[in-house]
Amino acid sequence: MRRLILILACLLCAAPAWAEKLPIAVGIAPMKYFADKIGGDLVETTVMVPAGADAHTYEPKPSQMRAVASARLYFAVGLEFEEAWVPRFQAANPGLKVVRTDARIPKIPMAGRHHHHEEEETKPLESYTVGQPTTAHEEPGDDPHVWTAPPLVKYIAEAMTEALSEADPANARAYRANEGSFLREVDQLDAEIRSALSGLPRNRRTFLAFHPAWGYFAKAYGLTQEAVESEGKEPGPKELANIVAEARKDGIKVVFIQPQFSARTAQTIAEAIGGQVTAADPLAEDWAGNLREVARVFRAALK
Repeated sequence: MRRLILILACLLCAAPAWAEKLPIAVGIAPMKYFADKIGGDLVETTVMVPAGADAHTYEPKPSQMRAVASARLYFAVGLEFEEAWVPRFQAANPGLKVVRTDARIPKIPMAGRHHHHEEEETKPLESYTVGQPTTAHEEPGDDPHVWTAPPLVKYIAEAMTEALSEADPANARAYRANEGSFLREVDQLDAEIRSALSGLPRNRRTFLAFHPAWGYFAKAYGLTQEAVESEGKEPGPKELANIVAEARKDGIKVVFIQPQFSARTAQTIAEAIGGQVTAADPLAEDWAGNLREVARVFRAALK
């Protein structure tokens, strides 16, 4: 009996690493949603940018740096935060594999002010070919908010599944099965949003966003995004007057803001156009539920 106990103790001490949860890290909460859907109970996900923080300027806390120092994978999506911090994560953790989940998705420019009459702004999402991986570093001014368009999230999911299966081959079948379930969820969400927004008239499909985070969402569903902020800067008095005039011409009655940004300028515009300010958060952790709510809010505002 004593010998048996010793053998069992040795087996427990020699348990393979994959018997524990695979530690991974992501930049923002929607990426955690995707990673947890595919990884399930097999992964432990650390989010670097907490709820309510600005993903463009956030600096990780020491506790987060400790967590990423033990992570096996980092799922990047091209944020400014990541361009600045991922090299430091790798310096602290040479074994960390950084996966550019957006590598197969061509980027669109961040929306500037008053470009919605240009053909490029109204070209549908399907016109942008998703294919071979692009360069790891995108051009300055490219829009990183690819996760706001469900059709593009499929490519993020594919990249995550491939990386998880490679890092933990013993559970590759489970990751593939989870991916299949998640892709069906994405297709269902996509169909619901298309249905919700399909009845909008052509002349009521333009919306105004303080921070232009909804460009991919707009292209996916036949909308046009106008921006208040441009290249991270608020408009001056002359630009503000132009925004108000353009919004009045387009019949815009709602200015969408993110909870992470000040609503002061947005409120000024809303008052000038006789409209209101409404929150739409691209960083919400409940990705699917949030996009359903965003579609409902957009429909109500544009209708």
